[in-house]
Amino acid sequence: MKFNKKDSVYDFIKAYSQEMEHEEYPKFSTQFLAEKLNMQRTNLSSILNQLVKEGKIEKYNGRPVLYQFIEQIGNEEDCFQSLVGYNGSLKEAVSEVEAAILYPQGNSRILLIGERGTGRHYFSTIIFQYAVQQGVIKASSSMLSFDCKTYEENKRYRHEVLFGSELKEGLLQKSIHGILFLQNIDFLSELERNKLFQNGQHGIILCSMNDELQSGIHEVFSESVDFVIELPPLRKRSIEERFELLKLFFEEEVKILKRNIEIDTSVFHALLLYDPKDNIRGLKNDIHKGCANCYARSHKSRTRSVEAVLADFSNEVRKGILFYRKKRSEIDSLVQTDYKYVFSENGILKRRKKENNKTIYQSIDARRKNLKKQNITEEEIDSVISSRLLADFQNYYENLTSKIENRTQLKKLISEELYQLLNDFFEFAQRELEEILEEKIFYAICLHINGCLVKVTSKQRISNEEIRQMVESYPKEYKLARNLIQKIEEEFRVHLNVDEIIFIILFLTQNTTIDQRKVVTLIVMHGNSAAESMVDVINTMSKEKTTYAYDLQLDKNIKIAYDDLKQKMLEIHQGKGIVLIYDMGSIRTMAESIVNETGIAIKYVEMPITLLGLVISNKAAEFADLNEISKYLADNFQNIQLDVTGNQDKEIQTFSNVGLVRLLNNSDKTEEEILEKNQEEQDDTESIEETFEYLQSQFPEMEMDRIKDYLIIFILNLEHLMDVSLDEDKRIGLIVHIVCLMDQIMDHRLPAINVMASDIINKNPGLIIEIKKLFRPLEVEFDIYISDSEIANIISIINN
Repeated sequence: MKFNKKDSVYDFIKAYSQEMEHEEYPKFSTQFLAEKLNMQRTNLSSILNQLVKEGKIEKYNGRPVLYQFIEQIGNEEDCFQSLVGYNGSLKEAVSEVEAAILYPQGNSRILLIGERGTGRHYFSTIIFQYAVQQGVIKASSSMLSFDCKTYEENKRYRHEVLFGSELKEGLLQKSIHGILFLQNIDFLSELERNKLFQNGQHGIILCSMNDELQSGIHEVFSESVDFVIELPPLRKRSIEERFELLKLFFEEEVKILKRNIEIDTSVFHALLLYDPKDNIRGLKNDIHKGCANCYARSHKSRTRSVEAVLADFSNEVRKGILFYRKKRSEIDSLVQTDYKYVFSENGILKRRKKENNKTIYQSIDARRKNLKKQNITEEEIDSVISSRLLADFQNYYENLTSKIENRTQLKKLISEELYQLLNDFFEFAQRELEEILEEKIFYAICLHINGCLVKVTSKQRISNEEIRQMVESYPKEYKLARNLIQKIEEEFRVHLNVDEIIFIILFLTQNTTIDQRKVVTLIVMHGNSAAESMVDVINTMSKEKTTYAYDLQLDKNIKIAYDDLKQKMLEIHQGKGIVLIYDMGSIRTMAESIVNETGIAIKYVEMPITLLGLVISNKAAEFADLNEISKYLADNFQNIQLDVTGNQDKEIQTFSNVGLVRLLNNSDKTEEEILEKNQEEQDDTESIEETFEYLQSQFPEMEMDRIKDYLIIFILNLEHLMDVSLDEDKRIGLIVHIVCLMDQIMDHRLPAINVMASDIINKNPGLIIEIKKLFRPLEVEFDIYISDSEIANIISIINN
């Protein structure tokens, strides 16, 4: 093996430094190293400079030049990958950390904002690791932590601890080469805050405060720091991330208990859906308490595994299973209901439950009996039974169909009378459903009904709520099943319970995977409760509870509103798309950006009630009479039907809502004209100029004035090319989209993928080429390349 001198030098520096470390790693001169390694100083200097470039040692210029070992803590990717959601809900926070730590000015002042238990303290340790990795601070440095709330009653002592005295250094001085982490900084007085932030001699100052404080307090502190990083609460994180957190916490419990932990799916359902008191910390504590109870129940046994059941967890946790129906499709994609999960030191194992050829009744009865032993409520038991019903039935169905190969074999097991009745039903059902059902469905129905007639039971096992859900989801199958059960009762003079109707429905739906996902409606209105009130009425009158509300408060920060709206869409989306009903164009602009981020399919419906009210109010302020206002609306809102009734003493102006609901696939020039006429009264309307000023603040490294000149010309040419007239909101949306795209391309980040791009490209090849030509000056000027897929995105934004 060839001897590598560079490795030999580095190995010596590393070993000697770790052995001789005191408060920091020792510094070496070239002379010292040359003598220890028996090397010429010239050759050694070359090797040392290579190690400096690789970030393995640090160089101190002076006389003599000194070198110091830098501890390597993995790579940048490993550091952030320890965070659940590092590439999801925490992606923005991670990017902001990188910017804050690498900012050339150095020693940044960073404010972490988040609710209790969102992981601010753990996140601070990741920031420390990243700062060490990047060589911003030395590995031998430390992160000093201090909770400003601790000494609230002894402020003099707190001041001394932070800022020191004549006799000893304070934390601010001690951390000058590292990080000072101050928790609950809102407890500091104004004098202490000023002294802290105005002191030029400090290391990286990392502060945290509760997100639940008044927004005014946040603004005061935001003005004093360089960077503000927000950590999302657990309720705003995806169900996939929460599942990863569950697995992480159970793996930690395995290490503590030194036993495997078996988890039933009902426990997973509860933990995934309940609302923890203190976010991630609360979730972790509740899992710890549940595992402690589980261990206490079985610590005397000599088995290698303990089983965590619902009864081991608090009432608050168990309530989570009550929400399973609403989230069934999303939860089932993560947790398979017919498996048990086993956590061990070697990882996670899935083990299919043994059903031992039980009938559907036996499976439900055995589960109910087991749950009753756990002392949980009947409502909770019903929820668990419902959550397992489809999996139990699937096992039962597979068991039945495995027993029969053909009709000849079937006829030997049931009476001719029953066979003929069910055969007629099966043929009739296929005609009514307009579907060819698999033959094994007929075998299963026959064996099931035969078993019911042999052992008749009046006991209802399925909850009324589950029955209601199934009846509403499968009305055709319900009608067929009900008629069949009635006919069987008449023919064989028996009384069957309502469960049998549900089982027949489930048999009839075995041709395809049961998919209860639906298109949902989201109503978004400006104000405090307008949307919510409308949705309450709609859901009260409708059988389907698929309409949701979001109220956009007028004083809400636009960034916070965007994040909240995106989270709302992610929560309600069932995979079939969203119909968005909204009152003003700014909401659509946000929604279009959310589409690009998430890929959710959205159809837009505008209901401009707010705009109408604003126009009428403005006209009334000009002392216009009723007829003048009516004429103005008729001229400018052509789709509104007007009706005037009354007499000389009283007049009532009625506006029909026909035409208020307008699909926005076409440009609406009328609204643009109204907005222009009322621009002075609408303080919330952003101009193009303000948009570029805002973008400059968000992307300070980009030359926004130059970009503006190109984009304004580009949009004018694009409107002419596509023969459209874009309103102000759509122009702003397009500008924001293109600037963000340029930032991603310049930063070598992969833009979001539009799954419809290929279809748009295939249908509009000529348009793609022409838009490509319009983009060419921008590409040349800023040395970027805009792909056909990105052009397809722009066409999609304009056409929607």
